[in-house]
Amino acid sequence: MGTRKKKKLVIVLIAVVLVAAIGTGLWFWLRPNKVSTEDYQPIEEFKEAYEALETKQKAPDYDLEKTIRVINSMEVAQSQSKDFDQFLEYLARQDYEGVAPEVLEAKKKMMPVLQEIYLLQKEHDELNFWTPLVQQLCTDPAASNMVRDAFTGQGIGAMLQFNVVANQIFEQYKKEQELKGELKRKIQEIRKDYLAYVEEFTPVYVKYMTEWDKLCIDKDKAYIDLYTNQPDAVVKDCEKILANYPTNREALLLRALGLILSSKQHDSQEMFNFAGISDTNILTQRDIMLTEAQQTLNYYMDLYPAQSAPALVVQGLLLDYQGDHQQAFSHYEQAAVEYPRQSEQLTDLLNCYRSRTYLNNSREGLYLLTLYKSTMEGFGFFSPNLIKAAYYDQVGDYDNCSKEIYNHFFRRSNQTSYDCLLADMRLCEETLPISFNRLLPERCYIDVTFGKQDKLLGLSSDDQQIKVTVENRSDHDLENLRVFLCIHFTDMYADDYHVVKLPTFNRITVRSKADVSNIDLNYMDKNFDHISSVRAIAMTDNSICWIDNVYNSTDNIDYNPAHQIDFAQLSKALDSNAMRSRDAYLSAIKKSDETFRQSILHNTRVTSSKDSGLLKKTRNYISIELPRELILLNPTFNWQQQLSPTENYLKGSYIHLSFDTEIPEGHRQKLYIATPYLNYAVTIQNAGGRLAVVEVKNMAAK
Repeated sequence: MGTRKKKKLVIVLIAVVLVAAIGTGLWFWLRPNKVSTEDYQPIEEFKEAYEALETKQKAPDYDLEKTIRVINSMEVAQSQSKDFDQFLEYLARQDYEGVAPEVLEAKKKMMPVLQEIYLLQKEHDELNFWTPLVQQLCTDPAASNMVRDAFTGQGIGAMLQFNVVANQIFEQYKKEQELKGELKRKIQEIRKDYLAYVEEFTPVYVKYMTEWDKLCIDKDKAYIDLYTNQPDAVVKDCEKILANYPTNREALLLRALGLILSSKQHDSQEMFNFAGISDTNILTQRDIMLTEAQQTLNYYMDLYPAQSAPALVVQGLLLDYQGDHQQAFSHYEQAAVEYPRQSEQLTDLLNCYRSRTYLNNSREGLYLLTLYKSTMEGFGFFSPNLIKAAYYDQVGDYDNCSKEIYNHFFRRSNQTSYDCLLADMRLCEETLPISFNRLLPERCYIDVTFGKQDKLLGLSSDDQQIKVTVENRSDHDLENLRVFLCIHFTDMYADDYHVVKLPTFNRITVRSKADVSNIDLNYMDKNFDHISSVRAIAMTDNSICWIDNVYNSTDNIDYNPAHQIDFAQLSKALDSNAMRSRDAYLSAIKKSDETFRQSILHNTRVTSSKDSGLLKKTRNYISIELPRELILLNPTFNWQQQLSPTENYLKGSYIHLSFDTEIPEGHRQKLYIATPYLNYAVTIQNAGGRLAVVEVKNMAAK
């Protein structure tokens, strides 16, 4: 670019800066200085939110839970909004039907103050936009040199012109700093107006929150009685609530469920029993309870058709108990369809629960919060898919049981909330182990590594973001891989965690890695240094599994629980429950302890090798190829109770392992294989330089 063109470019740039800065200052001085609450006219951005409040009928009756939701909407909107526009959009989207009139009036009185805050914020943002540019042109040596170079060879007149323009920029910068000081003063004034409105609103807030707290005590008791298997008490708790709040959503659901479970107690103490009734002497009492349950569900469906998913689950349980499995399954399937579509409406009341911050301060409080979430999000005992899976497990249909487990997690991954994914994994592992373990035998061959997210040029790091690497150690491509990190932060209870969903990986090929950066932790004020442990869950197009190996690359921490196994305790006998679980699983996969032992003994290949590395150092290592079928046991490997494998991946019909060690001539050493079901000590001998397996012993055989 020529000298003359450079000069024109710089002059235009300076002119744009001056005009914008002066225009901003004039607009600031000419605008009104006071907030007026009389004859308030909302600007365009505020019209929708204000009209939503203005047009509602001030009926004497009100819905307490809707009222509490609106009271909490201001705090929730602030915490969930990235900017003021999103904040206003949140307020406008709220359903104000059924909200107490005095709450609506208080919200209306807040709108002029919010509008003034909005305008002041916009003004402050505009000043902040121009100031760095002015500072750069005026103070940055490189920028000053660029301007001087543009005038090189143009004579003293050009230099004088530059000095005039530079002085003008400095003067404007000084004036802008004064404007910012005035802006801060006006922000202080509007803050006083805001606090005055808050003071006026506080008595209204206290009145309805006190009423809400009393209702919560009764609802909490109903949940506790439900999950301590006291259905008669659940019915009484709910009837007490419904006497004062006849349309309370949770009380209606819990009453119907309590009636069903109360009638079932004559048959079994189990929550879900698909055997059907056998005692004809209690049919009359049972039918009365089920009729009342059906009437309660009908009333709920009439009131809340847009939040029907949990009611469909309860209706399915009722039909299942009556022996109509086909119709029951139809309701479960409909509930599974409705949960993702209705998730936002169903979880709306979570705003009310989350406002009860004391629930997070005790294990019992977190337990109650989880019970409510399970009802509204369809997990745990309110999952239509897991109920169906439990039925298939009871009748021995493990293929369909596995499909329903997968369908459950697929549905949950597409909803707006990922609460308790880890708890659902544990539930399936403990209660449906046969079908759960069939989903992805290669689950221990996917690794996740995460660390701090680097900022610009790696000079510093963003403590509220992480970067993640996923490695595929299996021998097939991972397609459409979705990964969920379950992060446990400091100050959390042992079973509590926060779920972060990673962007979907389209494909990770065999023994390759994929990276993703700038993952926000998005949990309160926690950052990377507050992470205490991490587990991960993975989904592909046909599987759902743990990711066993999660590694913190910043702090060099391996979170794999299997790596913490004390291999010296492998001979510990299984308890009776573990033995039953083992025997059922081995029967389902058509394997036994003896078939695994014989396969290891006759199909394992062992070799000893040397590599010449850098600086002529020699690496001695042993390569072991074990029968691939061992992955059905989810194994962890260790050499001589000391070494972990340096290589561990799938290779055709084998599991390939490598250990940095060697066996002296004529000696024997052991490879230990630890699994949830069977534990083996594999003795390998070096005879004349040839390595071979000579013994396989089950360390916990009984």
